[in-house]
Amino acid sequence: MVITNKKPEIRPQEESDALLRDNSAPGLTGGVSVVDTTELRWFIEGHLPPDVMSCFTRGGTTAIVEERIDSYRIDGRCDKGVKRRFRTTLELKIRGSTSGQVELDGGLAGRLEVWRKWSPADDLVEDSRGSRWIDVHKKVVKRRFAADGDEIGFADNSFVTSGVGCDVEIVAVAVAGVDAWSFAFAAYGPVTTRQGSIAAAWGALDVSSPLLNGTAASISQSSGYPEWLDGVYRETISRSHTQPGYSNA
Repeated sequence: MVITNKKPEIRPQEESDALLRDNSAPGLTGGVSVVDTTELRWFIEGHLPPDVMSCFTRGGTTAIVEERIDSYRIDGRCDKGVKRRFRTTLELKIRGSTSGQVELDGGLAGRLEVWRKWSPADDLVEDSRGSRWIDVHKKVVKRRFAADGDEIGFADNSFVTSGVGCDVEIVAVAVAGVDAWSFAFAAYGPVTTRQGSIAAAWGALDVSSPLLNGTAASISQSSGYPEWLDGVYRETISRSHTQPGYSNA
């Protein structure tokens, strides 16, 4: 009999499942914030239209705005996101489940995704030396709604959630020469309440505006940041391979 100290190989999905099981309670534990959300997110090619921004912020009278650069690790995983917020704080986000298509009033449809985020996540993320990272420039514009659709203010830390509700955001994104914008819902609270919170938040927006009229027709498949960025990275590599003078040598 040969005894070794070699650890058993853990497949990526098993690793994610273990984290979701071992960290079952959202909140603040040992200085680590754990947040559970159900999300809908879409990415649209091109610059964020000014009329969409004006509509979403009611002419600049509501919403909070934050500009930052986040660095994302690219590893081909669509169910796991690793990033450094402001290029500093390491965060981990794991997708626990997805559902079928849901449709909001006006024809806007997408796939619900259940996510869990840890911040900071230095003790949960394996050594990433040699990994590919990509900087994402963001201008995040966010509003927050209670479960009944009433708008509520943000605490000093806009990423702290409590009770039941839904954050709605539009984000101007620039990465690897690609300009795009994102429209997203992130509902929090008991999982059984989140789809209703998303519907209430959508109903509270001015859906007769350009946010609905021009957007629903231009949005195709919904996705989270890991999946979308993987596609951007692959497209960037594909373009570089077709450039004059490119060589695999």
